[in-house]
Amino acid sequence: MEEDRKSSPKKLVIIAITIAVIVVVSVVLWEFVLRDFFKGGEGTEYEIEMWQGDQRIGVVKMSKLETLPTVSYLDVFSDRDDVIDEGPLVKDVILLRINESSLTNETSIYIKSDLTGEERTISWGEISNISKSYILDFTKRGTTKFSSPETEKNERVRDVTEIRIGV
Repeated sequence: MEEDRKSSPKKLVIIAITIAVIVVVSVVLWEFVLRDFFKGGEGTEYEIEMWQGDQRIGVVKMSKLETLPTVSYLDVFSDRDDVIDEGPLVKDVILLRINESSLTNETSIYIKSDLTGEERTISWGEISNISKSYILDFTKRGTTKFSSPETEKNERVRDVTEIRIGV
């Protein structure tokens, strides 16, 4: 019994170290696997599918998104005080594939992520309201996040993969 008590702290230390190593290795592996998954593999560029109703009207690749003018603002809903969201206006991204004359204030815009399962429907009237600054924020993972200065975390769409107009 006495010997079990002496070895017990050693066992706890070994167990704690083992768990710490497993956690660190898991996090590192997950980060690399996740990054490759988002990039779509070697040589594939991140892209957002664009749909008008049920008709696919094309894709917008990250290289094109990066050429659009950007808007930036302090993310007041972040846990940190220094997070800046920056990216092109969703309005500008949509107008790459759709003529504005075919849109009304009531036209619905559906923004979705196949990767996170998040989605949001918003009207063209809201999206086109320049004072709202709805953007596709560039993420560190090489994807985009639907956001605005007024959009709380639970209303954002991380890793946008699809935008549907007029659903």
